[in-house]
Amino acid sequence: MKKLLLASVMMLMATAFSFGQTNIKFGPKIGLNLSNMTNSDMRVKPGIVAGAFSNVRLNDYLGIQPEILFSMQGTKKNDYKLKMNYLNIPIMLKAYMWKGLNLELGPQFGFRTKASSEEGDISINVKDQTKVFDFAIGVGLAYETEMGLTAGFRYLISATKAIDHEKNKNSVFQLSVGWMF
Repeated sequence: MKKLLLASVMMLMATAFSFGQTNIKFGPKIGLNLSNMTNSDMRVKPGIVAGAFSNVRLNDYLGIQPEILFSMQGTKKNDYKLKMNYLNIPIMLKAYMWKGLNLELGPQFGFRTKASSEEGDISINVKDQTKVFDFAIGVGLAYETEMGLTAGFRYLISATKAIDHEKNKNSVFQLSVGWMF
């Protein structure tokens, strides 16, 4: 897995430096997660997503946007909540359609940092029953203004199970805003 991340970063850097007119910007982003689990009768749990991104503009039509994000995910039903926090690293390929409007598509590598099961006032650590690594595919629509303000909508579906001995996978809608410098 470390080799895959290293290869992805090296590929990103090689691609960025192979284009003479590469434009690289950085910035923070924050937003709202609406997460749930597939194959369950649970309900959507809201959470926060926050972190930093780099926007590597390859030409007028293509870009790559690697990010590092803290993401509050999980699910809930009535008085029960499953809270799972992740450190996520999405690497989105961006196709610019009109001015700053772009489509995003790419992998996301997630590392669970916390998992707890809560019912009422009782909280139980369930890290041992959940998977540490989460691989997801993301697709989204974003807009970037000339001043650097960004806004985006993204859907992420996991390809890996979130819970041991279950078929549940993470399913997350994200709404975010950011600022490029």
